[in-house]
Amino acid sequence: MGDSLGMEPVNGAEHSADRVASELFRAVGARVRELRLDRHLTLDELSSRSGVSRRMITMLESGETNTSVGTLDKLARALDCDFYTMIAGSPLPPLTPERSGAVAPLWEDGRGSTARLLVSHPRTATTELWNWELVPSARYDAEADPPGSEEIILVSSGRLVVEVGDERYLLKSGGYLRLPTERPYSYVNPGRTVVRFVRVIVVP
Repeated sequence: MGDSLGMEPVNGAEHSADRVASELFRAVGARVRELRLDRHLTLDELSSRSGVSRRMITMLESGETNTSVGTLDKLARALDCDFYTMIAGSPLPPLTPERSGAVAPLWEDGRGSTARLLVSHPRTATTELWNWELVPSARYDAEADPPGSEEIILVSSGRLVVEVGDERYLLKSGGYLRLPTERPYSYVNPGRTVVRFVRVIVVP
């Protein structure tokens, strides 16, 4: 495991993942620009609507930077577009079987943790289905969502701690939790194995 030959496939996989992520964010940046222009919004107007800085929007549209899931979510709402369509370019048709592993991650920590948006269902409220993996000791800190937002978390393997303020909730395999997300919250993997879980997010 310690020799260079054993490491080469891993490094190659990392470089491949980096390329996929860069291509994804370049495509997302192009769609943000297309949506902004379709809605006749200037950079300053989109910045004011979304709370995202003009500089960040400019860099994203030009493919010069990656950005957080929270920032992309703010832009999608400001552009009156559901999150999945902004990321993928078009909604996922119903009754279309897909492999979650084939979906490019929207969040990674560089150690193997990933978050993949699988489905977004725009209606009166926007509903999103996410597939997550957190490696041991990894954590993800989320910003507060709009009032009335909530999510349902279902752990398929490992252990997940959900932190909301000073409160901590431990979910083991098969455990689930309904979580109001109007204030900041975090996911933490306190175990020695990867934790895998599904999130269903509902935003008014």
